Amino acid sequence: MKLDDLIKVAADFPFPKIKRVEIEDEILNLEQSPQLLSFISEEIEWKRNAEIIGPDGTKINTLGKGEKAYIRTPLEKTQLGWNFKIDVNSLKRLIVDLIPCKEGESYFNPSPWDRIDWIENKRVYMRSGELTENPESEEKKEKYKIIILRGKDKLNLGFLNPTYYYLNPFFIGSSEKVNGVSNLFSIELTKTYSLISKSPFKLENIEGTLHIEGNDEIMVIESDNWKEVKPYQIAWNLQNPIIKLDCKPAFRLPLYYIYPAGVIPFFLRYNNGELIMGLVNINPDPIIFTFNISGRIISTEILDPQGNLKEELNTEFDRVRIPIRRYGIQFVRIKIKKMLESFLKRKIIG
Repeated sequence: MKLDDLIKVAADFPFPKIKRVEIEDEILNLEQSPQLLSFISEEIEWKRNAEIIGPDGTKINTLGKGEKAYIRTPLEKTQLGWNFKIDVNSLKRLIVDLIPCKEGESYFNPSPWDRIDWIENKRVYMRSGELTENPESEEKKEKYKIIILRGKDKLNLGFLNPTYYYLNPFFIGSSEKVNGVSNLFSIELTKTYSLISKSPFKLENIEGTLHIEGNDEIMVIESDNWKEVKPYQIAWNLQNPIIKLDCKPAFRLPLYYIYPAGVIPFFLRYNNGELIMGLVNINPDPIIFTFNISGRIISTEILDPQGNLKEELNTEFDRVRIPIRRYGIQFVRIKIKKMLESFLKRKIIG
């Protein structure tokens, strides 16, 4: 199995179950490869006999030659990028099933967090999962200094040896050098500059000048540290734009939200009252996060990577609290039905 094969498997659900997997060195450059490989097979063949440990604590043993070696991932730090594209048709089906709509048009923020964006040259602010006919105008001064670069450009920071933070599949990594591509890089020394794009781009630092090459616009945000701007949320937003709908909700309300920050949906599928999500916790600590939806939750189940039931969770009418370990990947199945309009009205955004 090659690295690209593993990333493709991780982008869909359910995962296949394979009796034995033979891996190449490059797979171990992916921080979460032990967790992902443990989802697929119990027999991992590599050139060496080794115990390989991932950042989340997952340990896998490989079938190979020589005395046992102990390795932690990544074997070599590199940047790989990731696609958080969520299925738009699933989101539309979810809205049709849960939200009473009239004839007309509206807008939907698919992000499970608040966002500032542009609609038809108008700067707007939308709440987590918000559905509205008239998005709220956002005219406040930017909290952070932002510039836009175009595809191939340069940025002179004067940072000769900064720390780079970058988005890899299921992980925010850090390194003292850059040798790959990513959808975001945060460059930190005296200040932090976060570079974020819709698609992966290449970055090279030559004597303090960043040479940037990509296919899409690159947003540059200046801040004190990378965590405060949550660049992974902006990268998710760029890949999942605000959706225009052929339906006008009776009132402005949120379809869903996730709290706290640091849990990212990377997979979502909805059909006939059943919502399946793949979620990753990029926090270094285990958390219990809340998922809230404008519908009646009938049941919530933790699934294994093959889609089998692992655990049933208690629900609280329209919300459920879901545990997820540090840097963990979690799959959940939530069965939902339409909420009475009298309860739905309690969710109206004022």
